Parts: sequence; C-alpha cells; structure tokens
Amino acid sequence: MGPLLSFKEKYLSRVLSGEKRATIRLGVVRPRFQLVYITCCGMIYGEAVITGVQYAKLKELGSEVLREDGFNSLEEALEELKSLYPKIEPDSVVSVLRFALLRKYEKPVPLEVLRKKN
Repeated sequence: MGPLLSFKEKYLSRVLSGEKRATIRLGVVRPRFQLVYITCCGMIYGEAVITGVQYAKLKELGSEVLREDGFNSLEEALEELKSLYPKIEPDSVVSVLRFALLRKYEKPVPLEVLRKKN
C-alpha cells in the first residue's frame, strides 16, 4: 500500500468526521507509509496516520473492530464487503487498517497535484 488510503464516496463523510477509524481490506495489506493521504474520487481530502494493522480471517473479527469500520455485525460487514470484493468469504484473510485523521483539508486537492510532485 502506498501513501494513499482510498475510500468510496459513501464512506468519506464518516472518515472525515472521525467516526470511521478502521477499514477492512481483503488480503494481506502491508502499509509502506505511516502517514497517508485520504483520497476519494480522484481528490485528496486530508491526512491520516496508520495507527495499527491486524491480520485475521473475516469471521474472527470482534465486534469492536467491526464497529470501528462502521458495521453492527459480521453479517452486515460481509454483505457490504461482498459489494467491494465479490469473492470474499467468512474464511478470507483480511487486513484491518486502523487510522487517525490528522488533518482535514478545507477544500479537496486534485490527486494530480501529488502525482506532479513525484
């Protein structure tokens, strides 16, 4: 995983409000950066720090982890995650990326600005 932590538009307001503090991703995701940009739809909305990473089977995640990602139950999480990862199953290995929002930008910045710097 690079310096971008990307979200679908429907999750963005919860991320930027600090309500969503974790994201479940399919497979083993190893962040290379602790400081990441929060992105959505080609725009950068802020900066966050990765505070922890946990690897487990989806069915082994506890209710606290599920709540941090905005889910009320494993069934709800599985239903939503299937829309993102059609082949995910309860036995699938997932990465739970915990993060803390450091800075929310007043106005989103186009992702091209970051790409031009590199």
